[in-house]
Amino acid sequence: SAMMAPILSTIDRAGYDYVNMLGGAVFDVCVRYLHENPWRRVEMLSTRLSTPTDGFLRGQSPYTFELFPDDIVELNSQVLARNGLKNVTVYDALNDNRNVEVPIASAKAAGMTVTAVTVYTVSPVHTDDYYAARIRELIALGADRVGVKDPTGLLTPERAKTLFAVVMQAAGDTLVELHSHCQSSLAPEVYSEAIKAGFHYVHTAVMPLANGASLPAVEEIVERAAELGDDTTLDMAAIAEISGYFSWLCVREGKPRGKVVAYDPSLYSHQVPGGMISNLKSTLQTMRMGDRLTEILDEVGGV
Repeated sequence: SAMMAPILSTIDRAGYDYVNMLGGAVFDVCVRYLHENPWRRVEMLSTRLSTPTDGFLRGQSPYTFELFPDDIVELNSQVLARNGLKNVTVYDALNDNRNVEVPIASAKAAGMTVTAVTVYTVSPVHTDDYYAARIRELIALGADRVGVKDPTGLLTPERAKTLFAVVMQAAGDTLVELHSHCQSSLAPEVYSEAIKAGFHYVHTAVMPLANGASLPAVEEIVERAAELGDDTTLDMAAIAEISGYFSWLCVREGKPRGKVVAYDPSLYSHQVPGGMISNLKSTLQTMRMGDRLTEILDEVGGV
């Protein structure tokens, strides 16, 4: 949290519609590795940023992979809102939208807005009609915005051309978002297709924290939007300052900068999300099993 604080005023100048600060693993990392209070981080960022703040919640299991009772989910919404969070982005990994009913209703009751997203994957079941039905369900549950979340980076530009048109039609007047990771290296091309299709928001990261297992770089997506005739109105001088700050932090802390990765067809077998693959690699290194990553991913695909 101390590393985030010095750059917050510059992030405010960038002109983002909102800034995401929270995902399910963030609470785990704060407690397990940083010995920080994650609630205080939410409060600090939401208080010091004038840009609205957003948090990703895994439906009925917001911070771990176990399902929580309804009253805990409701309490979580109340505390997040009390600490200043303005929007929650909710999803269920298996698109079982029964698991987002309480998160959506409780977030709205607490005064937050809600983005509800359907999770993209590849199988004979996951057709355009399937995703259109999930989008309509989320709107019926009261979502203020809807979207597509592609945590592994499985979307291709060709698939996006057919899917995004159907998503936009199913959404009607509801605003639509895209969130895709760069593990296949195709996400920036997919974002171009989203812009062409009329998506209202795309999720990005500044250059040092982008690409690889992360999101596309905001710098690249702004250029792509401009080439397609869309002005994002972002302050690129502020964004350059933000990227410079995090590049310096990478050097100071000995952390890797984000970099574009080669296309990896094995993603379509193991389908390990971007939010997990870096943790898996780190865990294997700690266990002195880093050389077995490919073998383990093959096993995941088999399972």
